[in-house]
Amino acid sequence: MAEERKQRWAQLRKVLQQMMEVPDKEWLVFADLFQLRTFAKNDYLLRAGETSDPCFFLCEGVVRFYYLTPDGKEFNKSFLQAHQFAASLSTSLLQTPARFSMQALEDVVALEASLSSLRDLFPRHICWERLGRTMAEQLAIKKELRECSFLLDSAEERYLNFLRDYPGLEDKITQYHVASYLGITNVALSRIRRRIRDNEEAS
Repeated sequence: MAEERKQRWAQLRKVLQQMMEVPDKEWLVFADLFQLRTFAKNDYLLRAGETSDPCFFLCEGVVRFYYLTPDGKEFNKSFLQAHQFAASLSTSLLQTPARFSMQALEDVVALEASLSSLRDLFPRHICWERLGRTMAEQLAIKKELRECSFLLDSAEERYLNFLRDYPGLEDKITQYHVASYLGITNVALSRIRRRIRDNEEAS
C-alpha cells in the first residue's frame, strides 16, 4: 500500500507541475490533505443531494457526471479519466446539495481531499491561487464549448467532438452513455456511426 500511495502521489505531482511550479514545502502540505481511495465499477463518488465537497484526482478509471430527472431520465454531463480532477464547485462554494452524481464506469483509483480544504491553501502561497485560477479557467472553457456545441452543432458534429475530446473513451463505456452525453438516442447514434463508417469506406 505504501508503494502504491507513493506512485499515486507521483502521478498527481507530475500533473500539478505541468501547470505551475510547486515548492517542496507546499507540496508536502498539499499531499497531507489527500487520502487514497478505490471505487468499484458503478460505485458513487458523490450522489446528487449530498452536501459533502470532495475533490478527486483520478489516478485510474473513468467517472461520469450525470443528472437524474424526477421521472428517472439520466443525462450525462461529462466524463473524467485518469489525471483529471473531479469536484462539484457549486456544492462547495454555495454550500448547497449536489445537483448531479459522480459514478465510476470502471474500477477507479483516486486521491481525495475536501475542496474547502484546498481553497484554504490560497493564502499560504501564490502557487495555490494560480492553481485554482487555472482550473477554474479550464472548467469555464469546457463548459462554454459544450454549450456552444449543443446550440450550434449537429448531432454528428457533437459525436466527432466527443471522439476528439475523449480519445479512446468510446471503447471503455457503453453506447448508452455516449448517446446520453450527446443528447440523442442509441438508434440515432448507431445511424451516425454507420454513416461515418460508410463515408470512410467510400473515400
